[in-house]
Amino acid sequence: MARVRSQNAKKSGFSLLEIMIAVVIMGILIVMITPQLLRASGRAQNTACAGNVRTISAALAEYQLIHGQLPTGNSVQQLQALVSDGLLSNDALSGNYAIQDTDANNISVTCLSPGGV
Repeated sequence: MARVRSQNAKKSGFSLLEIMIAVVIMGILIVMITPQLLRASGRAQNTACAGNVRTISAALAEYQLIHGQLPTGNSVQQLQALVSDGLLSNDALSGNYAIQDTDANNISVTCLSPGGV
């Protein structure tokens, strides 16, 4: 009877070789998937930045139509003026954007965050 129990005990569970093979397979999958996830994250940041640049550009154009001029000051002050007028949400202030408005007919908004447009 004791012999039957010891044979059954050996059959249950995983062997060291089976566990090692499973760990190697998991490692290979992680190595294959990680670069894809990193690229997807970068693309999402670029897409969000491009959308924010378009939104800020539209808000600047609307501000110019309403007030007859662009907001004054550096980029942060200009964004604050757009938020104060209700043309942008407070979320715009959390980003890092550069507004180049030396020519009122050619306004350029650039995303300065890593991986930005």
